[in-house]
Amino acid sequence: MRVIELESWPRREHFRLYSGFEFPHISICVQVDITDLWANRAQVEASPTIALLYVITKAANRVPEMRQRIRGEQVIEHDVIHPLLAVLGDDDLFGVTTLDYDAHFGTFATTAAEGLAKAKKSHSLDEFPHDQEGEFARDDLLSITVLPWLSFTSFSLTRKPQVDCIPLLSVGKVLELGDRYLLPFSVNFHHALADGLHIARFVKYIEEEARALVGSSG
Repeated sequence: MRVIELESWPRREHFRLYSGFEFPHISICVQVDITDLWANRAQVEASPTIALLYVITKAANRVPEMRQRIRGEQVIEHDVIHPLLAVLGDDDLFGVTTLDYDAHFGTFATTAAEGLAKAKKSHSLDEFPHDQEGEFARDDLLSITVLPWLSFTSFSLTRKPQVDCIPLLSVGKVLELGDRYLLPFSVNFHHALADGLHIARFVKYIEEEARALVGSSG
């Protein structure tokens, strides 16, 4: 982790402007082309959900702005961020669990499968990243919601104004369009830290990592 020197940071004016907004968040919803991964998902030695979590988290770690967080008057940049996932249990209530990201897919897939199986049996919110006062208990996270029942075109999530800077991601039911597979994907982020250009890079990296995962598994 490093602390960003605000006075020499090229983004300092944008940061100060958008930090002063009552609700400084932007939400973008796109369709991500995951054709190679989805068409060949049987080749990947993990569930499709785990494969998607891996490529999304790996792509996010390639974008510095996705790893940056606001702490009081400071901005810090994590070396690595990890997925925080909402997991639906058999009682139709969800809990949350944090999965340890590892660049090696086999290692990530093994620990993720164990974490998801454990979380499915509980609807605990103990790992939710905020305490009762709304302060961050942990911010090296990427919050991900999976809605495999809906191919949405727009999405909105609850937020705490100003202080909440953990990116919120949502993925929906994969669309089959001709010979292409498209993933509904929503990104909600703090505009003081990132712009649409950074999200475009993030989406591009997801598509690249999805292709690369199939290549490494073939």
